[in-house]
Amino acid sequence: MNCRGFTLLELLIALSIGLFMLGGIAVAYSTIRSTIAVNQELAQAQEVIRYTSQLMTRSIKQTASTPQVRLNGSALEVTQVANTPACDGSVPAVTYTETFSLLDGYLLCDISSDNLPAQRLLRGVNALSFSVNGLITSITVTPVGIPVQYAAGIQIDVAASQQVLATANW
Repeated sequence: MNCRGFTLLELLIALSIGLFMLGGIAVAYSTIRSTIAVNQELAQAQEVIRYTSQLMTRSIKQTASTPQVRLNGSALEVTQVANTPACDGSVPAVTYTETFSLLDGYLLCDISSDNLPAQRLLRGVNALSFSVNGLITSITVTPVGIPVQYAAGIQIDVAASQQVLATANW
């Protein structure tokens, strides 16, 4: 008798091995996909913290007066002298006040001298609060998608450099 092809048992074994391999590939794909999603969320959160730190540091370091916390810590007013860069990139020719706040996940900046509505500077901010202690201004920012261990937010402390230099005993 001349036998050609595979027996039923051989086909079942081959099918089982193939399904096992396909399941492993599906699990690996799912894991990689979720890792990429978490990585993108962390990158966005890091960018929110970086930009907030850069913007607030520039504004607070160049002011000659103490920043004022408003609305129970949800807004910060920083008075700037004429011809210094504002939070929106403009350089007003008059003394102005920058007011930083949060609305619907956006970091806002309102410049008192331009009579325009507050500008949206950054998206992806879940919470934002301010406090001032002497010459140190503390900004607590909580980006969207931040890991659970940082759910209370990241605190950024900035010294008012112009005031430090003005009060130094040389």
